Amino acid sequence: MPTRTISSTGKLSGISSSRASSLVGMRARWSAVPRYIQANPAARRRGKGRKGQRRIAEAERNQKAWATPLQALLLAERCALLTGSDTDFVMVVTAAFTGARWGELLGLPPERDRPGEVDINWKLYELNGRFYRGRPKDGSMRTLDIPPFLDDLLARQLATPRSCTCQGTEDPWCRGGRYVFLGPDRTHFRRSNYSDRVFRPAADAWYPKRSPKTAMPVLVDAGEHWPGKPVPPWPPAVPGEPFAPPTGRGFTRLVSGQGRGRCSECRRTQLLRIDGTLISHKTGTSECPGSGKPPAEDVPLACWLPLRPGLTPHGLRHGHQPWMDNAGIPYVLQSERMGHEVPGMRGTYAHPTPEMRTALLKSLQRLWETPLSSVRGWQPDRRCQPLTAFS
Repeated sequence: MPTRTISSTGKLSGISSSRASSLVGMRARWSAVPRYIQANPAARRRGKGRKGQRRIAEAERNQKAWATPLQALLLAERCALLTGSDTDFVMVVTAAFTGARWGELLGLPPERDRPGEVDINWKLYELNGRFYRGRPKDGSMRTLDIPPFLDDLLARQLATPRSCTCQGTEDPWCRGGRYVFLGPDRTHFRRSNYSDRVFRPAADAWYPKRSPKTAMPVLVDAGEHWPGKPVPPWPPAVPGEPFAPPTGRGFTRLVSGQGRGRCSECRRTQLLRIDGTLISHKTGTSECPGSGKPPAEDVPLACWLPLRPGLTPHGLRHGHQPWMDNAGIPYVLQSERMGHEVPGMRGTYAHPTPEMRTALLKSLQRLWETPLSSVRGWQPDRRCQPLTAFS
């Protein structure tokens, strides 16, 4: 085999290194039999070049779950019902109808929201449970046009401005400030917690497995307004085995039985007297008005069906792109809205026009009103207050 002299730097050229690697891989492949070695340690990874990486990325994009406008609307409603806060409804709808990234929504300050427009100049980054503010990914600062319905939703959200509870003392950590979207306790939404406790149950209709608890379906009180009020979950039934409502620590009694009945006032399960009435019990520091009364009927339980399995907050951003594609929005305006650069000379000479922006806003307004009319036809009386206001 021809040899090559090593340079004064002690390094082989790129061609020599490639040939040596091929030779080692070939000889190791000949030796990769059970009596010598189990596997070839010098084997080249296939599909890892530029073309392979491009194909892999394209396949992953095609598999990425994204939501239709109707699914986004129902998802936002479910998130609000799971948390009991209208903030979640507005936040999920904003994510779906702007294509903004998760961190960009969390870092949105009130002063960046103007009638018909939202400035995306900051993003909140999460690191080990703490947050710090920085510029959006790849410096993609931009102004988003928002349709009238979203302008109304954000105006209601900003009616009660709130500040976060962060107490950072040094840069770049958040020192506390006013933000559009905060949790009930005025803290920032943590990505993993929000995914497991809110977003995954809303999209999959199942609470994901969290040690030591197994995955459990989302249970709702079907006696409430549609689509029901979420109640503490139960373990799933096993096909072919009789099911009994769980009892004991960690499980809420939702049905009567074993000498217990549900109070119509505090809606909790209490012990029954010999005459069948509820024992005396308290709500807070005072006696519950339901003490001594007959128990109420059992909670009519139901389970949510999966809405869009595998959907993530970033999947809402993925869905915004095909929405604009279907509406025929020009590529230059799509790229500006998503925070992407238009490559080549096309990006140099292409510019969004007022007519493009008007067409975009009309399309987004129509994408909101169409599923809203469908929801209104199914059940006009909903539990989610922002949705009821539009219905």
